[in-house]
Amino acid sequence: MSIKDLLVVLDGEERQGPAHAYAQSLASSLGAHLTAAGLAIQFIAPVSFGGEYPYDLLTEATEQSRRAAEASYARLKEQAPAGVETELVMIEAVSGVANVRLGELARHFDMTVVSQDEAGTSGDDTGLIVGVLFGSARPVLIVPYIHKGPPRLDHALVAWDGGLTATRALAAAMPLLQLAKRVEVVTLAPLDEPVEELPGFNITRHLARHGVRAELRQLAPASDVASALLSYAADAGADYLVMGGYGHSRLREFMLGGTTRQIISSMTLPVLMAH
Repeated sequence: MSIKDLLVVLDGEERQGPAHAYAQSLASSLGAHLTAAGLAIQFIAPVSFGGEYPYDLLTEATEQSRRAAEASYARLKEQAPAGVETELVMIEAVSGVANVRLGELARHFDMTVVSQDEAGTSGDDTGLIVGVLFGSARPVLIVPYIHKGPPRLDHALVAWDGGLTATRALAAAMPLLQLAKRVEVVTLAPLDEPVEELPGFNITRHLARHGVRAELRQLAPASDVASALLSYAADAGADYLVMGGYGHSRLREFMLGGTTRQIISSMTLPVLMAH
């Protein structure tokens, strides 16, 4: 099990800058290939519009989107560490569908790296994060827009509830956890449960058999799970968080669950999610 094929999202407006730098350093550390996904947005005339429409302007807007992505890739390639191979894949899609196409592309990679939106709207249900998280069956590593410098992988925090999405996130993170000097498995199980019945008990044993020595931490019960996790991550000085990404079942993958949305909007450290 290894991470050898990374995808990073390009952005002509440089909002993905933190993800670019993070992905480049991560690829160098892991000996991975780095593919950059450029988004060439195709603009179409609204159905309700009457009369002659300036289609030439729509075509020019699409070309500008393409050129911006190509320029962003040129900068990424120039800044890539020695030994990191890169390539560009262009996604051409109508606005609002690009996130779906990105999710489909991400199925062909071990992991996608994307930045948190600076405006705090990364939890938007039409956003790139949602497209990858729910459309690829692959993990997404979300980098805070305030993040600076290369990845720090020494101290990992794993949010564990024994559920399917947490299990997928843990499996996806295993190559990174094996590089960590310290791994903490955090659960918010009730305080009166015996240790043998804690959701993280058997998983720490499983990690040990993969060479990962993990400490089990039990936080006090909290109604606001996201705040409890982020607060503990800050207090513990964790370098990144591993957790499952949840959606509302009634709306399927079109809407993020409350905890997932809050983590994405309030994160202060990189978060590896899987659904």
